[in-house]
Parts: sequence; C-alpha cells; structure tokens
Amino acid sequence: MITFLVFLGTLLFLVGVHEGGHFLAAKLLGMAVEEFALGFGPVLWSWRRGETRYSIRILPLGGFVRLSGEDREAEGVPFERTYYGRPAWVRFLVSLSGPTANVVLAVAVVLGAILALGLPRVQVAGLVPGRPAEGALKVGDVVLKVDGRSVWTTAEVGPAIQAVAPSPVAFRVRRGGEELELSIVPAYSQEDEKYLVGAYFLPQVFLAELAGLAPDAPLAQAGLRPGDRVDGACGRQVRSLSELYGAWQDGCRTLDVDRAGDRLTVILPGLPPDELLAGASFRALPPVYDQPGFGEGVVLTFREIGGAMGAFVTAIRGLLTRTIPAGEAVTGPVGIAGILSQGVRAGPLAVLLLVALIGLNLALFNLIPFPALDGARMAFALYEMVTRRKVSPQVETWVHATGFVILFALLLMITFQDLLRLFG
Repeated sequence: MITFLVFLGTLLFLVGVHEGGHFLAAKLLGMAVEEFALGFGPVLWSWRRGETRYSIRILPLGGFVRLSGEDREAEGVPFERTYYGRPAWVRFLVSLSGPTANVVLAVAVVLGAILALGLPRVQVAGLVPGRPAEGALKVGDVVLKVDGRSVWTTAEVGPAIQAVAPSPVAFRVRRGGEELELSIVPAYSQEDEKYLVGAYFLPQVFLAELAGLAPDAPLAQAGLRPGDRVDGACGRQVRSLSELYGAWQDGCRTLDVDRAGDRLTVILPGLPPDELLAGASFRALPPVYDQPGFGEGVVLTFREIGGAMGAFVTAIRGLLTRTIPAGEAVTGPVGIAGILSQGVRAGPLAVLLLVALIGLNLALFNLIPFPALDGARMAFALYEMVTRRKVSPQVETWVHATGFVILFALLLMITFQDLLRLFG
C-alpha cells in the first residue's frame, strides 16, 4: 500500500510539474489555456477559474494542458491568443517549458537531498593480500580525500590514484572518529595495465557473515548456515565479503568458518564466484553519511544529473542500434512502481534521488521528436522558424493524434512486459 501511494504521488507530482511548466509559459506568453488536467479519461473533479478549467481525471497515467485552438476550433478567444495564432518561437518555448520544469525540479531535488541528508562516503571494503594498501588501510576506513581531493563515489578513487602514480598517493581517512593522513605507493598491475593500491572501495561494507541462505543455495549445499562467519580462505585472512570474493576469484574453495565459537572447515564446489553467491545474503555495516558544503553539493548534483542524462542517451542509442533489448531499456508504470518500492526500503535519500531520476527521464523522453511528444511540437515550430513556412494545423493535429495512439499502445505493451517480469 505504501509503495502504491508513493508511486501514485510521485507520478502525479512529476506530471503536475511538467504540465505546470507548459501552463505557466503559455500564460506568460499570452496564450489562452482551456484546461489543466491531471490524468486521462472521465473527469472525477473539476472547477473553473477565469478562462481555464482545472480537472482531475480517472486514469493517473499522465496529464495535459489544452491550449486554445490547439486541437479544435477556439470559441470566444481572439485568434492572436490561440496556439496557432502565436508566433512559432512562442509555441517552441511553451513546448520546451514542460521538460525544462522537470529538469529544474530534478536539480532542486538532488541538491536538496544531498545538502539535507548527505551522501554515503566511500569505505575500504577489503584489502588484497601482499598489495601496498594492506599495511596502511583497514576495512571500514572512511575515505575522505585522495591526493587532497574529496571523493564521494567509488568511480573517483581510481582516477585520483592514476593521476598521482607512480608517486605516493595521499589518503585522508576517518577511522574510529579520528582522521588520519596516510601515504601509499601504488604498484603497477600488468594484468590491469594500471597502478593499484590493492584495496576494494565501496559505499557500504559487507561482512563475510551469512545473514540469510536459501535451502538450495550452493553455500547451503556445501554445509554453511545463516550466522556462519568466514574468517579465512586457503590460509588467507578474510575480513569482508569483498576479500572472500577475491579469494574465490583466485581459485580458493576452502573456507575457515566460525559457527557460534566452533571452528569448521568447509569445502565449496568449483563454481564461479557469482554462482556461489546465489541465494545468499550477508550482513552489512551501516553506510556512513556526510553532508558536503553548498559548492561541493552543487558540483555533485550536476555530476549526478549529467550521468543520468548520459545513461538515457546511451539507452536510446542502444535501442536504435539494437544492442540493448527494449525490455531492459524501457519500463512502464509497473516497473517504475517496483523501482520505487526498492527506494522506499533503502530510505529517504534513495526515494528522493529516484524521484529526480524519473522526472529527468520524463523530461528527456518528451524531448524526443516523436508525434504527440513535446519534441515533435518543437520540431514543427522550429521548421516554421527556419523555413518561414507554416504546417497546416489540421495536418499537425492529425500527426499528434496518431502519435498519441501509438504511444498509448506502446505503454500497454510495456506494462504487459513489466507484469510478466513481475509475476513470470
């Protein structure tokens, strides 16, 4: 029930912001607005204020702003205040304003979430035996800076090391409430073709202690039980799941296990590491959150927004080139609800970041020049601005109506696929 309410509230909020962008732009640029609606289908509730009717409709899968003269003859409205009576640049800006409102909202939500709730810091999740970091770092160390630069994501650590290597790399870490300055000389890895310090960096540390285990899981079949703690592998000390996984990658399948004080030796089957993890969950230490300053928060916000935009473009390119299956790149309302349910379980920061991501994807999707989307309306207006030739309003209306039917059919297909993944 909570997931449904979060999904419904998120969808209506994002659609309201999107359509609100169109509404405000139309009003400011002298275009008459006949109706502002949330949802499609029969009207549940409506009221009129001035020339505009505001309505809530039965299907909460979108919304619309009906501009005077956009899809039918305008009655009682001067032609210069209708959609096609305004200049092309006005129509272009009104169409652009909906996606713009979603992008502005995404930036505000991400920045607010980062400044108010903070971000999980990068932690040392494990050490590689015999590598330089083993004598300096400890599992659970919170990495604050590398080479004097703040790091907030695991993706920042590697490039920061490469920028300094082969010279010593300065790490500033927090350990037990105390901040330490450490210097580590990276070693060149022929296999990876880069300099490494020999540590695993993650936003959360998972211990090599089983929290849950399915009866048919490979680890259960080997004799392990929930509550077992692995503290050694082939004579190598194990302090975390990352170190255990590393031992498996090196071919080790003999574990030293602590079971409520009893010492056991467990021999695992020769399966790949990922298959060994199937059906198993491990105890995790709570993530460590810090709040960046405003300037740093702005940089992190635009980094997140830029990354999300890049992922969207990559997904669209993958769809067009057929390198990414449509089922993996596109999701509908059911899929979004599932994603939000995971966010609810992860906490308020995850929910806010997901809301921003969904809003951003809504904006970018609407910018695609497909009939019925804002991108197509912008394309018609841009064509008029460039060529000084106006497309027949009847033709444009027919194109958008056809596009809407196609999009609605695609929505039904995507929803069906989401349901198959959910219950299949």
